[in-house]
Amino acid sequence: MSRALAYAATVGGLLLLAVTPDVVISPATVGYCRSVWTTGYVRSEFSAHTYDGTSIYTDEPIAAASWDIPIGQHVVIKGLGRYRVADRGMLGSDGWIDVAVWSRSEAYAITGRREACIVSPDEPDPFEEARVEHGGV
Repeated sequence: MSRALAYAATVGGLLLLAVTPDVVISPATVGYCRSVWTTGYVRSEFSAHTYDGTSIYTDEPIAAASWDIPIGQHVVIKGLGRYRVADRGMLGSDGWIDVAVWSRSEAYAITGRREACIVSPDEPDPFEEARVEHGGV
């Protein structure tokens, strides 16, 4: 059994991961930080509900993420803030976060490579802690 298939089976048999054995799967864990491709999608231009059933019109900051970041995890994107992963999309398998925004201008403004951390819902913003530890720099 390939590593991809073994991992998918341990998290409920995510078929998409199982049929793409060439994908390197690294489970996102709390405190995991890395560079990600960040884009935005306009809430009103797609489905009324996210992958996990959340209304797209919620005021909660939400995002879609590539398959390496589990649904329900929180991502803190440096310079943007904290988002709960509630959606999927055609984002590939690794390192992509697509933030739900209200306008195309917002979507264009956040597009680019950024640092992001996967954190638990009750864990503080790791970038805020760094600013405090370094005297606000």
